[in-house]
Amino acid sequence: MPTIGWIEETGLDRYWETGSPLDYSSVPDSYPCRHCKLIFDSIAQRERHELEHPIQNPSLYFQDRDIAGKQLRIIAPLKPGDLDARNVEALTINGADNQSVNDLFERIQAMQKGYIDVSYGNSALQKNLKIEVCIADKQELLKVDEAFTLHFSKDDFTSSDIAAFIDNVKPYSTVIEYTNGLVRYLHGVMAKDRRSDSMPFEEFDTRFNQAVQSLQDYRTGLCMGVRAVIRFNRNDFSSLQGCGLPEIEAAMQFFRGEPYTVPVQVGSRVRMPVDFPTEFILKELLGSFQQASLQYMEQQIAALSANNLSLQDRSKFDYICYRKAVAQDDVSAIDKYRKKLKIDDVFNTLIGEQ
Repeated sequence: MPTIGWIEETGLDRYWETGSPLDYSSVPDSYPCRHCKLIFDSIAQRERHELEHPIQNPSLYFQDRDIAGKQLRIIAPLKPGDLDARNVEALTINGADNQSVNDLFERIQAMQKGYIDVSYGNSALQKNLKIEVCIADKQELLKVDEAFTLHFSKDDFTSSDIAAFIDNVKPYSTVIEYTNGLVRYLHGVMAKDRRSDSMPFEEFDTRFNQAVQSLQDYRTGLCMGVRAVIRFNRNDFSSLQGCGLPEIEAAMQFFRGEPYTVPVQVGSRVRMPVDFPTEFILKELLGSFQQASLQYMEQQIAALSANNLSLQDRSKFDYICYRKAVAQDDVSAIDKYRKKLKIDDVFNTLIGEQ
């Protein structure tokens, strides 16, 4: 098996066979460090030394977050300080060398829609980044929200409603990703309720993931509401900063171990389409929590089809029954639901505190 030494020696032998001067050697007699000024007698010594040098990772930052991937989407006008760089010695913008972060900032700021190819790095590492600039027009966002309200503020919706919504918002080219996020959420709701002809039940969480990714950079009230419902589905009950859905906010508080407070509806509000288990929890179980008995709640839950419930739904049901058992001082039921919730990472801590 060849080794480094064997290759070097063979190369030297062949060189001498050509008749080169005796005082010339093709093998370097010293090996300078590629990061500092130190010099070593062998490659092995240099390599051991270079391990002590941390790699200076070139990084671009957008709004104080390291751009870890190879793509960045910008949907809102930049503000001074939104872009930054560390350990970047060279930056190329659309093939133009010797650019700076300020040059990149000005290039993006001057665009409404388009793509920018960026290459950046240093002597240790080079990276590439494709930036998509698609500044969302506020009027187009408003038009999409109005179309969403028109088609989905009702008791039920179908695939035909989704198709009509997509057709209505086609002209709004600066908010395509926003529209995609809303549609993916609706597809997730239909899959979870087994009302989709093309998506199985298990697909709902994938669609919810896609919705979150598409909507993560938007800050509309509708967008905040969609994200809140998805978090509720995943049993993420961390504090919200006003999602605009009083029933969801009240339920979040309850599932954090706080007393249930009946939400106050102020004026006429836009209705948010949600999956059936979420509506059942908000309207039936929590809506009647103070008046209904534990037995009645258990009967209501038993009447549901288990095929339409996720593990997270079942854990929420068990926790509601546990809280009702505590309120009724039903020791046997408390023990029953405590055992069920012990294996749930979210509720295990809560039942230990109560």
